[in-house]
Order: sequence, then C-alpha cells, then structure tokens
Amino acid sequence: MLKNETYIKVKGGKALKGNIKISGSKNSILALIPAMCLGDGVGVLTNAPLISDVEAMKGILGEIGIQLNCESNSVRIEGNIIYNELSKQYVSKIRASNLFLGVLLAKFGKAVVPLSGGDKIGNRPIDIHLYVFDKFGIKTKVVDGFVKCEATQFPYKGQNIFLRFPSVGATENAMLVASAADSETIIYNAAMEPEIVDLAILLNSMGTRISGAGTPVIRIKTSDSKLVRTSHEVIPDRLEAGTFLFMLAVTKGRGIIKNVIPEHVISVTSILADSGVDIKIEDSNIFIDATNCELSPIHVEALPFPGFPTDLQPIATVYSSHCIGMSIIKDTIHTERFNHLYELSRMGMVHTNIATNIIIEGIQNLAGASLEGTDIRMAVSLVMAALIAEGESKIYGLNHILRGYDNFVKKLMGLGAEVSVIDKDTIETIVQKKCI
Repeated sequence: MLKNETYIKVKGGKALKGNIKISGSKNSILALIPAMCLGDGVGVLTNAPLISDVEAMKGILGEIGIQLNCESNSVRIEGNIIYNELSKQYVSKIRASNLFLGVLLAKFGKAVVPLSGGDKIGNRPIDIHLYVFDKFGIKTKVVDGFVKCEATQFPYKGQNIFLRFPSVGATENAMLVASAADSETIIYNAAMEPEIVDLAILLNSMGTRISGAGTPVIRIKTSDSKLVRTSHEVIPDRLEAGTFLFMLAVTKGRGIIKNVIPEHVISVTSILADSGVDIKIEDSNIFIDATNCELSPIHVEALPFPGFPTDLQPIATVYSSHCIGMSIIKDTIHTERFNHLYELSRMGMVHTNIATNIIIEGIQNLAGASLEGTDIRMAVSLVMAALIAEGESKIYGLNHILRGYDNFVKKLMGLGAEVSVIDKDTIETIVQKKCI
C-alpha cells in the first residue's frame, strides 16, 4: 500500500439509516453495450450506472469504430464497426471485454481480441466460450495473449449447444454469435441470471427472436433484416442492492432500498429474514429494519442464479462475524475468492477456511486497520467490515470499487456512515471523467 495512494477512511460503530436508490446493473450494461454494436443507427441505454468500467467500454468501442457518449445516467451508441481487432489497452481492464469475440464474429466471421482482464479472483478460463465457438465451426487459437477466431463458413449455421456449466459470459457470447447464424440455435443448460434476460430483451427489440431467456433452454432465431439499435432501460443492480441490504443489517440499521426488482435479490432477503432481520417488500422497495435484532448464524452456498451470488460471498462473510453462533459459507464457483479473509484477519476476525468452506463463530469484535482490496467485492467487503469495527480504518483499492459501484462513497454518506476519501484531488480526477 502506497502512502500517497487514495483510500477511504472509515470510522466504525455507527448504524446506517436512510433510503438509497439502486443504480443500473454493472453486469448488465457491460453485456448490453457490446450487443448494441451489432445494430445500425443510434442506441440509448438509460438507467446507466456511472462506473469506470463503462469508460473502458468507451475505449474498446472507439477502437472498432463505434462512438459511445454518456449524458447524465444514459449511454448513447452510434457508428458502425469497421475493425475486427482489439488492442490490450482497454480489454485488459474488464472481464466483459471477451464479449467482443461474439460481436466481431457475428459481424465479420473473424476476430482478434486479447485475453480479458477484470478482477483478480483466481483462474477464470474461457474454455466454455471457445467450446461455443467451435460448435459454430469457428476455429480458435490463443497466441501471445490474443484469442484469434475465424469461421470456416460465414454465415455459419445455427447449432444445438450444451454448456457443461451455466456460465453467464459463455451464454452471452453464444447469444451474440447465434444472432448472425443462418438458422435456429438452442442453448441448453444456459445461465438464468437476470442479466441474460435483460440482454435478450434488448436483442429482441433490435430484431432478433429469442425465447426462453431466464430458463435453462434458450432459443435464438435470426432476423431476416439488419438489427437496429433502440432505447433500453438497464435493470437495477442486484449486487449493489444485496450489498446495502447486508450493510444496513450488520450495522443494526434500518432503511429503504429503492429501485429494486425483489425477485432478483430473493436469496439475500431470505437469508437476512432467516437471520432475524425484519424485511418487508412493497413493489420495487425493500424495507429493512435490524435495529432491535439478535442476528442468527447463516448457512450460505454460492450458486448460479437463482442461488446466492458468488459476488456477495465476501459480504456475507463479514455479516456472519456479527451473527451469534457458527456460520458456514461455501463457494465452489470461484474457489480463489477468499483473499478478503487475510485482510479481515488483520482486523481480528477469526475464521476457519477448509477447502471451499469458511466457518466463522460470532459475535466477533473487529478493530480498525489499514487494509487493501484487490477486487471489486473484496474492497467493498472491507469497507463493510470497517463500518462495524471499533476505531478508524483505511481501505485502499478505491479504483476497484469505482469499477462496479455508482457513487458508492456518496451513498454511504447518505446513510450516515462516517466515511471520507483521502487524497481528494486524485479521486475527483477519477470520478469526473466523461463517462463516470
């Protein structure tokens, strides 16, 4: 940790209270932007989150000839794809950049894209993506950090594809590639995440015919005419909603989480309700009150949707430290997503990590410390731990939080948290870029 690096200063011990409006989904918009590139004309994405990953997308689009501009909470996309190769400059910053393999293949039948970047949470292979391409007769090879793909026949024929694991990214790439096939494609064991449904809604409004999104079987029929860009509202971010639900609960606070699709966070609200937190749902609002609760232990297993999301596993881990008794948290999706445990141990958290299981006996009293988050969810989990720790903490890794959370620090302040950004000049430079 560098002394001159920007960090979040947090003073713990205060219950969060108030209302918070959830922003558009990070994971959704990072699939919707590539999908928009397949069409002609002008496309607009509303309810867009103000995050730095959108800035990286802007750089990627610029390399292939597409213009992306942000105005308030909307993204405007126009122009035509004229290049089928990308450099490492922007691709290395975000995981979703691998979706441009599907986009460029659908447009040209060939693509050259560097291996994608994003959070360092262990090995995240693209073998299922390459399997999908192979089913369409697309030859692939990885050379010097670049994925090179070329269809043996273009347009290629639609295929029946069984995914050995319901990968969100592979399902999205299959949908993008299938949009240019000359016949129907069926994806079996498809991912069922809400972001898949959001992508299907957009592609259908552009001219494709997709059915079954949100179920294990998705059918894609191609359009006889060119796809046309349209206006589309990004769904609320279920992971942001889950994060703030846990934060309000663990600090013994209360509030209203607004602009939520409740069924998207049912795994979180069920866990909190079973733990003793008062949860009420009305339309797109979730009312939460933990002011007089004794939190019961939780048993959580990270699973594909509609199961508990692996992204919130570090958040659940922190929450369990304030539950009375033994909690067990299991994550077999990203078995290396346990980096937060070392940092939390520096605050005094005691845990047992056996293979893919985390066992925590609560209640534990945490102490403020200087900590570093090395991915989006880890950094946020450390901020959450600092909110319940005694004394003051410094959380480094704000650049990761800015990748995935819209106005995170400001929203915490609105809930009454004693947080501030140190090295303000630096953070203002970061957050005042055109797209964020």
